[in-house]
Amino acid sequence: MKTIRHSLGIAFFVAASAIAGAQGMSITQIGTENLLGLQKTRLYISAPILGTVPGTQPQLFEVWESGDGKDWLPRPVIQVALEPNADTGISFFLLLDNSGSMWTDMDGKETTVAADLRVERAKAAAHSFLSALSPKDRVGLAVFNTRYWSAAPPGGQSADAARSLDEISRPVPEDAFTELYLSMSRGLGEFAAEPGRRVLIVLSDGENYPYALNSGKPNPETSTASATPAGVIDQAVRDGVTVYAVRFGSQRDPLIADIARESGGRAFDVMDSDELASVYQTIRQDVLAEISVDYRAGMARGEKRWVRVSTGTTDGRKLSATRHYFAGTVLGQSADEPRAWYLLCIGAAALAWLALVLFKLERETDRAGVRLLFGPGGSGQSTRFFELAGPQTVIGAAPDADISIAGNPSLKASHATILFDEAKNVYTVVSESPVTVNNHAVTRKRLESGDVINMAGTVVVFDETLVKKSKKK
Repeated sequence: MKTIRHSLGIAFFVAASAIAGAQGMSITQIGTENLLGLQKTRLYISAPILGTVPGTQPQLFEVWESGDGKDWLPRPVIQVALEPNADTGISFFLLLDNSGSMWTDMDGKETTVAADLRVERAKAAAHSFLSALSPKDRVGLAVFNTRYWSAAPPGGQSADAARSLDEISRPVPEDAFTELYLSMSRGLGEFAAEPGRRVLIVLSDGENYPYALNSGKPNPETSTASATPAGVIDQAVRDGVTVYAVRFGSQRDPLIADIARESGGRAFDVMDSDELASVYQTIRQDVLAEISVDYRAGMARGEKRWVRVSTGTTDGRKLSATRHYFAGTVLGQSADEPRAWYLLCIGAAALAWLALVLFKLERETDRAGVRLLFGPGGSGQSTRFFELAGPQTVIGAAPDADISIAGNPSLKASHATILFDEAKNVYTVVSESPVTVNNHAVTRKRLESGDVINMAGTVVVFDETLVKKSKKK
């Protein structure tokens, strides 16, 4: 990793984010993984002009934060790194349209020539993209039409996504609709728990065309659930995911470009296969060329914070960018003055964490399982350990669930399922509606020991002792 020495000044440039784009710099993602533990926030910055024009090498990076977008305070910069994503790898998530129109040629006409189909061109471009990824990169794939298919979970290898691409088949008429916004929302929910630099690339050849709205019947998977561009933008910003949109063909969704731009990404309009393959590579190269700026975050009240970063170049240019992010709250009350009873809540959380550690050390098990941290059903269940056996374990309120937990009216009969891949010694939690794993909403996530799973207020902790012992054999 290349590191630039830096210092912090006290002046700042008053440039709005729209102007920042014109100035050649933007904040593409704000990483808050280390905000709670280390009070550190990472900015991923795109500034194509830096280093490409003589005299535009960056000088000092300066950062300011605001709790209201009006009053700004300087924050100390910890580290600036050039091209950090080449060292740590990038997590990509491909979201591919498989609606009925994808099975026509570029003019929207039926054809018997497979290579002329839009879907085959999209698959070929995706294959080319996957083959060019670094071993450090991670990738997932989802396919959507009326339904949503999580073909290759996030965080996997290119080969897994490539095999799933080859399994895509033509949808029946009932499945040929375009649930664009809802699928983007579901993809973000599946992708949010991935660490590091997260990039979602959605390809679609048409506009959002929801099944329930246009057929008059509930969607077979999601009933009457819907999503709006504003909701998708808010979700992407909250989860720290950059969206890139690829509009393939002449029929283009008018709002997907706004989603991409507001999330830190951009949209591309593509008309042929060569352009499509080039776009995928352009996205990856843009992300690889980013700069990261780590800084010590402030303690401003409020869930929403604004951050501004600026730098100068050796030829006198001024570059600046502004974005907001979500820092989280304490019991939803961080917009107010801290209250004395917060200390009681913090103390209770500390005791719960201590209890978790003691329970974990209480006895060693030779089986993987989950420990019930707490549930509305009563404290008597709090030390209970449930073993995981077989290829899948269903957790829910139903008496016949593999792990049946009573006392929580919000817990569904079959709320979540933990799958076991014996060949890989991997456990994965899946659910129809999002659960939270380590405070991130997901519908599917590979589990690691110590992961905290919250199912509508019932909290369990995964223990992978069996996995670790199996790997040593």
